[in-house]
Amino acid sequence: MTGKIVKDPAASIRAKLLAHAKLHRDDFGRVLTRYAIERLLFRLGQTDAAERYVLKDAMLFVTRPKHVFRPTGDLDLLGQGDPDPAALAELFTRICQVDVPDDGIVFDPATLKAEPLREADKYQGARLSLKACLAGAIIPVLVDIGFGDHVYPPPKRENFPSLLPGLPQANILMYPPETVVAEKFEAMLRFGEINGRIKDFHDIWVTTRTFQFDLPSLVEAVGGTLRRRETAFPTEMPVGLTEAFAHRRRAWVVDGLPPPDSAKPRAAAVSTAAGGSAALLRPCHRQPQRPGGCEGPMGP
Repeated sequence: MTGKIVKDPAASIRAKLLAHAKLHRDDFGRVLTRYAIERLLFRLGQTDAAERYVLKDAMLFVTRPKHVFRPTGDLDLLGQGDPDPAALAELFTRICQVDVPDDGIVFDPATLKAEPLREADKYQGARLSLKACLAGAIIPVLVDIGFGDHVYPPPKRENFPSLLPGLPQANILMYPPETVVAEKFEAMLRFGEINGRIKDFHDIWVTTRTFQFDLPSLVEAVGGTLRRRETAFPTEMPVGLTEAFAHRRRAWVVDGLPPPDSAKPRAAAVSTAAGGSAALLRPCHRQPQRPGGCEGPMGP
């Protein structure tokens, strides 16, 4: 007895994604974007470029327990190699052309555009935009690629979960949790009193409750990030981790940011994250001694 033959795999997958969105009361457009990013990562994992690009930021949380995922509309990667937008466009054109008939999605290289991406002219990077098609649904995809950041411990390849059962999972390099905390902490120091990036507090709160940390590794990750980004080591408790800051920001409401406890107001995430992050990061206020053997392929 043979299995059922699906005449139009793309239409079947689109229908399954719609059912998924309805079941989870999620926005269908957001589900399509999540699926497109997942399948682009799978194609990346099938090329030799997979050893030069590391998943970071919000999509990284897809690999964490379901309740901690922070919805996002783009893909963030740390790259190693040529940061020239034209070279990146050429590379991702090849990635888009990797043939994966089972997932039904087609990435259109003709729509791919790349432009320089800088933060106050300090970091090299590029933003790629392109369109994918799934059974007539046009899905815009954004990819932000940064270069030059310190990553410690060295990133490891892990599986990125698939939205739908039966599809092969992407196997890609991922940021270690120590570097996630380090970069969010550095942003708190850099923005100080004007920090409106509640997502940084959220991400530290989630990461520190999902993983157990080796303190020397965390201190090295924070120290390496501060040195690489030329951010001064704090000599006192950073403003963003004080109770006073949390109280002043209790009225903040950020779309798409889930609270630590569904029974609490959303803005309570600021106070909770500030308190927990302060306790964890307090040992990082002093400049750490660099242990031996810390230089990895993504290090300084």
